[in-house]
Amino acid sequence: MKIKYFLCILALLIVQAAEAQRPKIGLTLSGGGAKGLMHIGILQAIDSAGLKIDCITGTSMGSIIGAMYAAGYSGDTIEKMTRPLDWSLLFSTSPQLKTISYEEKSEYQKYAIEIPYMDGKFKIGKGIIEGQELWLKFSEVFRPVCNITDFSKLSIPFQCIGTDLATGNAVVMDHGNIVTAIRASMAIPSVFTPVKYDGKLLVDGGVVNNFPVLDARKMGADYVIGVNLNSGLLKAEELETALDILLQIGFFKDAATFELHKAQCNLFILPDIKDYTAGSFEASDSIIDIGKETGRQYYPYFKKLADSLAAIYGPVKFGKDRLPAERTTFISNFTVDGLQHTKPDFFFGLLNLKEGRQYSTGEMNHAIRRVYGSRYYKIIRYDYVPAAAGDGMEMHFHVEEFPLTDVKFALNYNDFTKLSLHLNWTSRDLFLKESRALVSVALSENPRIYGEYFKYINRKRTARAVLDYYYESIDYPLYRDFRLYETLRSAAHIADFRLENNLNLVSAIGIGQQFTYSKIKTEEIPGFIYNSNNHFGYTYLFYAFNNVNKKYFPTKGWSVRTEAGFTYNNNPEFDYSASDTTVSIDSLIFSSDNYLKLNFRGNHYSEINTRFSWSQRLQIAWILEDNPYIGDQFQAGGVKEIIRNQVPFDGLNESEVKTGSLATVQLGLQYQLAKSAFISGHVNAALYNFQGLDAQDFKSDNMLTGYSVSMGYDSALGPLEFSVMYCDQDKKVRTHVSIGFDF
Repeated sequence: MKIKYFLCILALLIVQAAEAQRPKIGLTLSGGGAKGLMHIGILQAIDSAGLKIDCITGTSMGSIIGAMYAAGYSGDTIEKMTRPLDWSLLFSTSPQLKTISYEEKSEYQKYAIEIPYMDGKFKIGKGIIEGQELWLKFSEVFRPVCNITDFSKLSIPFQCIGTDLATGNAVVMDHGNIVTAIRASMAIPSVFTPVKYDGKLLVDGGVVNNFPVLDARKMGADYVIGVNLNSGLLKAEELETALDILLQIGFFKDAATFELHKAQCNLFILPDIKDYTAGSFEASDSIIDIGKETGRQYYPYFKKLADSLAAIYGPVKFGKDRLPAERTTFISNFTVDGLQHTKPDFFFGLLNLKEGRQYSTGEMNHAIRRVYGSRYYKIIRYDYVPAAAGDGMEMHFHVEEFPLTDVKFALNYNDFTKLSLHLNWTSRDLFLKESRALVSVALSENPRIYGEYFKYINRKRTARAVLDYYYESIDYPLYRDFRLYETLRSAAHIADFRLENNLNLVSAIGIGQQFTYSKIKTEEIPGFIYNSNNHFGYTYLFYAFNNVNKKYFPTKGWSVRTEAGFTYNNNPEFDYSASDTTVSIDSLIFSSDNYLKLNFRGNHYSEINTRFSWSQRLQIAWILEDNPYIGDQFQAGGVKEIIRNQVPFDGLNESEVKTGSLATVQLGLQYQLAKSAFISGHVNAALYNFQGLDAQDFKSDNMLTGYSVSMGYDSALGPLEFSVMYCDQDKKVRTHVSIGFDF
């Protein structure tokens, strides 16, 4: 085999030497989904051999890796950039949580089904994955060459292939926005949404040309190295996943022309990668390693070719990293098209960039993520055009907005609130422009309602006026020495008006005014009647910070909320009767005095390695009053916050301890078993009922200690969690089950 290739190389060199022209070396990288990561090892071997590639063609994943190499990234650099990627995030339908604006975080990723509603009907998208995170990641990667719209002007001339959805013909993409081109080349039909390019609607090029060797020949390649990841159509028993079936159907046409392209390869590489499929992104590290081993096997061929060319034509200038130096771009003007519901001043207010200034990659990406974080825009693309005056670049945005109205659904079950159906209606620009309205309802034996309306009030769209309402009617268990002795019924109505201002995407400050009416009463035991209620006002300040990487099972970041306020106009009332004896107790059993209320909650997550992560939690909830109304007291227990005034404590069930003063600390260790499966352990301690006590008054009765071990799975229906807990105070084991998104 070696002799065959060496004779081929020798014959080629003799012919080219006679013509006194150095032969052009072409590289073709096929598509293959996750298997395309194997291309990285081939590029590393080419770099190590010192072989200069003169043109590159690619399809789908081959277009991504090929474009990165053509732009100037070395094989080693591509590996370093690729290994830590969170593929599930890149292929998700939504952006990262940390890029979502503060005012949108609470409603983000709360529902299993979200259906846009526009023009009097529900609208279903053209594909499952829009790929916002892919666009953003590609924009970051190709930012150094964003001003190059002719792909022949890249460090290595480059072309990629797409399929015209209207005609079924192959489309060679050799100009325009390189991010748009590679995103179109990998748009697997019915998986990724199609992409507009030069007036055409394109999908994955692999449908018609997954191995574009002939296109490399058309670019002038005299010698073509072809790396193909598909050995033909899969057998029936090899079609294991939905993605495998979609690719099989989509690539029927390409299979008919594959042999023609293969015959044009001077060096054809077919790695042994049968154990993996196009969707095996969870095995990305293993696939990269296979590519590195394949590269080592073919290194002698690359080295021989490079040395032979150097001997005949002399050495060529070769650099592994050919990427243009990081630079700022002078933006002389901004324009935008595609707006329907929003106005340019709203879009550019969110963008918050100024014309006539230099911007770095980081500044530009941060600004675009800020616009995405508003949740007004589904697609944000941009092109650079040389300024007409010759000074800097014009930045032209192409956007597509989300429909103004969505209807959302989710199911949830947990041990405390039981089974519930969550319904949500969200509409923007209702009554007033630049506003958002929503109503959420939990249909359950413990029903809850939440309504909110906010309106932006400044140019940057960082400040807003917010009006909301919350209602809950839930079981209210009473415990004595950690034993349940009565379950009452609690109902609360809370109206809140506040002014908020974002400090950045992940933090905000605000001031609010709240009015609360709560009632707790007996419902089912005629011989025992308990009836209490209170209404009061509450004025407060708050600061919030949230940059965790995931809403569920996070591994990095901080989540902090600090609130301090003043409660006034308390008017508690209380009636109790038992055994046919009625006792009227005046309102002094609960204080009617004004009092301060403090609540600090901080969570920190940090990665130990790719599998393990630490978590720490501290919460201080403190009412500076000896006898606050029971309905306003904090409720300790449960593994997460699902009801009003709850302070989670692993080891107790929800609401087992009611207190006006509570401080908890927790340490946790989480291990990622698989892509979406987790196991974690927590230990926590608490000090409660400390209001009004001196240090010497503390007793063991004021202490709580507990532990938990949990299994979790991040599913499309929401997080699934099962916990086993233990509390030292009563030496009992408890369990907790939660299925689906919380209200």
